[in-house]
Amino acid sequence: MRIDSRIKWLAFALILFVFAKSWEPGVGLDTATYGAIARDILQNGSWFNPKLAPGIFDPFVEHPYLVLWLDALSLKVWGANAFGIHFTSSVLGIIGVLAFFAAIRRLVDENTALISTILLLTINVFMNFMSSGWLDMPMVAFILVGFYFSSRISNSSDIGSALLSGFFLSFAILTKGAAAIGVLPVLLFAGTRLNWRPKPLLTLSVGILTPLIAFTIAHYHSQGFVFWERYFYRQFIVQNDAREASYDPVGWIWYIRDTINHAHLVALLFIPGLVLLWKKQYRSVAAIATLQFLIHLAVYAFSNRHNRQYLLPIFPWLALGAGYLVSLRWKLSAEKWTKGLLGLSAIYFMAVTVLPITVHSMGGPEIHAFKETIKNLPIERIYFQANEIERLSGEATSSYIAWYWQKTPVMFTPEELPKIVASIRNGEAVFIIHNEDNKHFLTHTESVCAWNDPWILYSTKETCTQMKPKNLVNND
Repeated sequence: MRIDSRIKWLAFALILFVFAKSWEPGVGLDTATYGAIARDILQNGSWFNPKLAPGIFDPFVEHPYLVLWLDALSLKVWGANAFGIHFTSSVLGIIGVLAFFAAIRRLVDENTALISTILLLTINVFMNFMSSGWLDMPMVAFILVGFYFSSRISNSSDIGSALLSGFFLSFAILTKGAAAIGVLPVLLFAGTRLNWRPKPLLTLSVGILTPLIAFTIAHYHSQGFVFWERYFYRQFIVQNDAREASYDPVGWIWYIRDTINHAHLVALLFIPGLVLLWKKQYRSVAAIATLQFLIHLAVYAFSNRHNRQYLLPIFPWLALGAGYLVSLRWKLSAEKWTKGLLGLSAIYFMAVTVLPITVHSMGGPEIHAFKETIKNLPIERIYFQANEIERLSGEATSSYIAWYWQKTPVMFTPEELPKIVASIRNGEAVFIIHNEDNKHFLTHTESVCAWNDPWILYSTKETCTQMKPKNLVNND
């Protein structure tokens, strides 16, 4: 199959944009969590029983495992580093953008597809998620690929495209479960393309249900319980805290405000573009973009957790509406502009590689600072004082310990600190919060391996006397 030149230049440009400095050591909290879980899958072969550590996300039932499996394979190839855990999201994100371009080109025209894609790439949050280890970009990418195959349905008997569309939409569900609400508008779009005929719709249903059923049966056979039962209990009972709902009658405005703050002109041009799409008889395209925005607004706008990841699924559809409006005013040469994007991406890649420019911010830098110290000590288990949020969620300090240091984290409460310190053994260490109450531990110089402003690394005399106690604040 011959790939046309515009897709090729666009793909190369995306590779250079997305993978620029993807090897920087900094990762965010969720990336550290998923990275540690993916490494556990790889090391222990726990494909249907992943965990972050014994007793922490044990087992992990917050999301289905498809992308975690892909992350584990990536770590096997590239190693347990930032590049390895970014790789899956980056590759799938690139494929998703290419699918978006190809779908809009098929449904509207190439000029709209090109301008919409360029506008999408101007949204910084979208690009950031493409080079992270979060599960949100893979979910969005699978939805966009499903949308592409839906766009290929030319008549109600086109069962091949319907089947593939169903498969990829199912993969989105197997990535983030109930969060993949963007699947629903694409299913409606596919149904209209199939003229709602029973036989093709059955094929679409087979595509969606087959991976889900296969995962469910395989998980039950391996673990002896239905994954979805525990998953939905966690999502809608344990984590469905009424305190996280906004009681502000206009609290939903945060979603609109943050959308405009991050998408800027793209967000402002979205509605006028939709109106023109509808008037120009691209009604199914206008409808799916509208539904994508409304369904995500309805689900996420009334949450007190104003997370950027809630905005990510709507950005392609904002770019589609804005792109159509702009395309009516400007006609671009797709060949020249995709080559231009490639040239710009090459300059960007070289600039951030050669110049001292930080592309990826680091989460937990105060914990990462101990990495070299930990590497030189025979420590396998790290006890740390967990706050209430960490004990409830399972992540934060434990994620960084497991990812950055590749050690086993063990939580304890403040009341347990004296007991933990008194019973510490060789091969173990305690991560003590560095505050006024715990400052006296620094006087036990023979048991202090290193410290900085937030933390003291405390172990046995035999362990810490292998090296000079290190003040990581002054780096001496």
